[in-house]
Amino acid sequence: MYRILIADDEGIVTDSLQYIIKKHFGDECQTVIAKNGRQAIETAESFRPDIALLDIQMPGLNGLKALEEIRGQNPRIKTLMLTAYDNFDYAKEALRLGAVDYLMKPINKKVLTERLTGLMRTIDQERKKRRDDLLVREKMEAVVPIIEDGFINSLIIQNEYEDSGEKYRTLLNIEEDYGIILALEWGSGRDGAGMGNPVGSGIRAHKYSRKMEELVKVYFKACVGNIMGNKMICVIPYGSPRLEYESRLHMIEKARSLVASLKQVVGVDFKAGIGSVRPWDTMFDSYEEALNALRHGKRNVTHIDDLIVKDTLEEQRQAMERVVLRTVRGGMEHDARREAAVFAGWLLKNQASSFEEMRMQLAELFLLAGRMVQDQGNRRPESQEGLSGILGAREGEELRQRFVAAMAELARTVVIRNEEPDGIITRAQEYIRQNFTRDLALEEVAQAVEISPYYFSKLFKEGAGMNFTEYLTGLRIEAAKKLLMNRDLSIKQVCIDSGYANPNYFSRIFKKWTGITPTEFRDRVFQEH
Repeated sequence: MYRILIADDEGIVTDSLQYIIKKHFGDECQTVIAKNGRQAIETAESFRPDIALLDIQMPGLNGLKALEEIRGQNPRIKTLMLTAYDNFDYAKEALRLGAVDYLMKPINKKVLTERLTGLMRTIDQERKKRRDDLLVREKMEAVVPIIEDGFINSLIIQNEYEDSGEKYRTLLNIEEDYGIILALEWGSGRDGAGMGNPVGSGIRAHKYSRKMEELVKVYFKACVGNIMGNKMICVIPYGSPRLEYESRLHMIEKARSLVASLKQVVGVDFKAGIGSVRPWDTMFDSYEEALNALRHGKRNVTHIDDLIVKDTLEEQRQAMERVVLRTVRGGMEHDARREAAVFAGWLLKNQASSFEEMRMQLAELFLLAGRMVQDQGNRRPESQEGLSGILGAREGEELRQRFVAAMAELARTVVIRNEEPDGIITRAQEYIRQNFTRDLALEEVAQAVEISPYYFSKLFKEGAGMNFTEYLTGLRIEAAKKLLMNRDLSIKQVCIDSGYANPNYFSRIFKKWTGITPTEFRDRVFQEH
């Protein structure tokens, strides 16, 4: 459909133009008439024409003035000027104002239809381009968060940036040569160095993850990573190697506003830690600083340059060790890997002792974690390989990598213990039964039982005999069957009460599982009774 505005003070001209358009293009075109320039402008505001045929000589505002106003409100409009005067100045002014062409009166029918056909072809091409652009933008909306999370992981996992970081930067069109890590943490009040109830708060935040990401981007031009436990890591590209004092104050104020907004949306307390400006290939240092600002900052927002740590290095070391041990004890391999990397990096950078002494400290912490895992009732960890790896390291980076791998392996040992029938599978199934009526993701259930989603997926399938999605769908279909026996409930209400938001999708899944639609199921039930 093409909307065409015809503006001319001569009725015979407007009638002729309408007749030609109707005869040649039929229902493809909708036309409206204006008798003067003022009417043309007012009509264009409400009608939003694709094409305008404007007479240059009209009473009051002439066609050129009308063209100028109309194109101001609708720059995409295609305009043909109509004139009885072969005046080059008119033609030149019309083209300057954005007219596509001008036609001499009396209008030649063939010339008019050819011009209109060409304009319609151009409009079709522009519409297709807009559709294609919107489709690309829609796809990018889905892909960008994945790319951003990959970029952040390449920065906060030491020595990963050189492998993939530059590719991510190119995909995200990041031109700045430096960046700053902003770490967000949430929970119920303070609990020592961290936030209280991190698991429950982390589960709650998953429901608001998209909104949290949007809020971060309201306050900062930032890349936002996926939720990790009760933390979210953001990267703020920066154009200068140094953050000046005034800029630092401005960034802190924006972070405070962000933290307040997040608390209002999610309903739990938030903190933010900000690292220093770093080149991309050393962004791990900014990440480490942001985590330290979180742990030692007494306010809701702490920049590493404002952090006055009154603890001694020994007290800092002990606090970081406790964090590492807590992640291992919970069987949280991903968190254990991250915290072990941060602690080992901090130890290598801040301790004045020799390399041999640091190697022994990490070995002792590994043995302590192993005894703790065993005391929890787990099978005795196979610790000799991890210990020999730590003791066999010959330089700092090798030591850090081996320590991280050894602690992650211990966390996996805790996961294996939970394969017992009365362990993780039972707790997970109970959690799913209590929450299947709402939008429930595997990641949320994994966090509820305090293990990584990857291992939860494997263990659940082995323990339950089916994967997470099959188990969840089975519960929902059984619930739907019971609800369908209640005549007072509509199919839409049954759909919602069974955990589905879309009735059409619910009907497809129900039929896939039972062989019949929900309506057919209900009819059969009441026929039998």
